[in-house]
Amino acid sequence: MIYTITLNPALDRTFYVNEIKPLESIKVIREERYAGGKGIDVSRVIEQLGGESIALGFLGGYAGKEMEGRLLNEGVVSNFTRIRAETRTNIIVHVLDNGEEFRFNCSGPDVSPAEISDLINLCKNLRPKPDWTVISGSVPSGVDAVIYEQLVLIFESMGAKVILDTYGEPLKKGLLATPFMIKPNKKELSNLVEKELETIDEVISAARSLLKYVQIVTVSLGANGLLGVNADGVWLAKPPQVKAINTVGAGDSAVAAMVIALQNNLPIEEVIRQGASAGTASTLTKGTATVNREDFKNILKQTEVQKLS
Repeated sequence: MIYTITLNPALDRTFYVNEIKPLESIKVIREERYAGGKGIDVSRVIEQLGGESIALGFLGGYAGKEMEGRLLNEGVVSNFTRIRAETRTNIIVHVLDNGEEFRFNCSGPDVSPAEISDLINLCKNLRPKPDWTVISGSVPSGVDAVIYEQLVLIFESMGAKVILDTYGEPLKKGLLATPFMIKPNKKELSNLVEKELETIDEVISAARSLLKYVQIVTVSLGANGLLGVNADGVWLAKPPQVKAINTVGAGDSAVAAMVIALQNNLPIEEVIRQGASAGTASTLTKGTATVNREDFKNILKQTEVQKLS
């Protein structure tokens, strides 16, 4: 079984407006609401691509109840730990006249030590047992970044392989527990190795330096593709250029496709090919981290993988 963990989920409210002018009342043409958060996004796309997962994490208040119901209606099974504070709400604004997108990410709720303990105890006693676990996103207020190191250790002790997709201090802490794979983008990788990375060779060198902690490093290069690095070599998956209408959750969609490919024991070149294809396919849909399976299949046929070394 695949488990995903989202410690700081959010109810994503997406507003569509014709234009934005300062100091003027802005009419919302349409509003859409989605259960968001990186691990939740991964679970959603796993379901859309025909896989199965169980979403874990913290939820609280009316927003948390709405998210749980929305996930259930989307076919996503969950087992969240309830907290007293309200789950955060994020606002995304699409401007129809010029295609601009604005994102307003709110800070997360305070999580108490007892609620942290509830989640840890849940993870130690999961049924069915985890085969793969995706731990991703930010850490909410009141939770030390060391929780990612603790969670990686817990799941590894249960025989699971862990994919860690976060940034900053949580990524540094989580690496110490040697997860199976990480997926930073170029900026996050630069911050991790404390060096500005400009060229593809610099990115590859930085990724290789992390193989003492993980077995696979995948690096998102945006429109330039998805890089995969392990002890056997370096590969670059380049999907076709598309006209993106929404980029929210593209990286999470890539992770979803990659964990399914890894679960199916596919080689790394196919893992990153499917990841790059799912990430690109998700930009063709309006919802947060939503992949149309036919779009995914069509893009997969056009995505090329090149071995760089």
